[in-house]
Amino acid sequence: MIIVLSVFLVAAIGTGVVFFLAKSDKPVSTTSTISSVVAMPTIDAVDPAVTAPAAQIKPLAVTAGKAPTPAGVAKILGPALANAGLAKYTGVVLDAASGRVLWNKDSATASQPASTMKLLTGAALLTKVNPTSRFVTTVVKGSQAGDVVFVGGGDVTLSARAAGVTTVYPGAPTVADLAAQVTASGAPVKRILLDTSHWTGPDMADGWDLGDIPSGNITRMQALMVDGDRKDPSIEGSSRTGTPAVTAGKALARALGNANIPVTVGTAPKGAKVLGTVRSQPMSVLLSQALLNSDNILAEALARQVAIALGGAPSFDGASQATVIALQDLKLDTIGVTLTDGSGLSHKDLAPAALLANVMQLAVTGKVPALRGLLSGLPVAGVSGTLSKDDGRFQTPASKAGVGWVRAKTGSVDFTYALVGYVPDVDGRLLVFALNSNGVFSAGPHQTRPAQDAFAAALRTCGCS
Repeated sequence: MIIVLSVFLVAAIGTGVVFFLAKSDKPVSTTSTISSVVAMPTIDAVDPAVTAPAAQIKPLAVTAGKAPTPAGVAKILGPALANAGLAKYTGVVLDAASGRVLWNKDSATASQPASTMKLLTGAALLTKVNPTSRFVTTVVKGSQAGDVVFVGGGDVTLSARAAGVTTVYPGAPTVADLAAQVTASGAPVKRILLDTSHWTGPDMADGWDLGDIPSGNITRMQALMVDGDRKDPSIEGSSRTGTPAVTAGKALARALGNANIPVTVGTAPKGAKVLGTVRSQPMSVLLSQALLNSDNILAEALARQVAIALGGAPSFDGASQATVIALQDLKLDTIGVTLTDGSGLSHKDLAPAALLANVMQLAVTGKVPALRGLLSGLPVAGVSGTLSKDDGRFQTPASKAGVGWVRAKTGSVDFTYALVGYVPDVDGRLLVFALNSNGVFSAGPHQTRPAQDAFAAALRTCGCS
């Protein structure tokens, strides 16, 4: 049985066991010749602390309880599926233990996955990149006297705030730490050069809108930035500056004690002397942060790591191609998949609900052990992340049964809303689901999100054998 210990619910997956803690049109290669896990070189740098709450957990076997039947699931879902708020929907429900399809509605039809696509990015990252590896940011000596080069390594979590001051990225490295190392080196600083060459290609994806920069959804993808380019690093949905590298450079100047140090674009000399180095939290921790709060910029940075691991270009195109290769290496069907970014924000992204459900099923069952890392960042219904009470999720009478039980990734873009996750039924049997509502016009999010919540909550009440 499941024992609920407090308000929060977190899942850690062992092989065959689930632990509940209550508290784009691009050609892709079809074969990968790169090893599944690529380790990053060891670099002497400052490691931020990785903190995790102590927890008491009780195990629930994936195969626990009576196996549900398609007829039983269809009956329990009947009222939820009759809700007009679901608009034009596709979806699927799987018995996690067997993979049996218990309910299906056009789940092979590709549609906009919105932010549930971060699950695909996460699956690629966890199977192709060493989850303990970290982003590295350095300051090196320039070729001219008085020049230092601020070299971005893709870490969008690097913070301009003082150590210990709250940001949306717990445990992030700081510019202040870098500045202290530079000062300690004794190197004079008369000019700061900004090296963003770690990433290539356009800094805006096909299908992105510049208007989403002030709204806080995205910024220009430059390999050097601080606090995800947020104007207010303490607020997840803060507006972005739109000039990530320059903003980071000015932050370094301030940290060095002189905000008037000139900042300009440049490139680090080959073999330049390192004056300061910091590293991010491990990739696995960053993925959890990206999933919990549906962080588009962090997801894009992680997607580029997949491209680098597979020897591709660290760009939108390279990351998209590498992600598809990783999914194919997992023997997943990628027919109909079109990726143009790693976050799902582009309106040109397409993926079938069946693919998203299959990724979740592999993670829940532990059949691919590396994918267990997907689960730690999933929001908890009515409790955390994008499924929190503050976001109005799981607050209607029809969805209350799912509070604290449903764990899922949300997604919304244009007129599409998506929900992909898992939940134990009343018999303790784990059910995996993927639901995508398209053509949400007159309904709007105030109807569609509660309708999707009710769908997931219905599965929690299922005694559908």
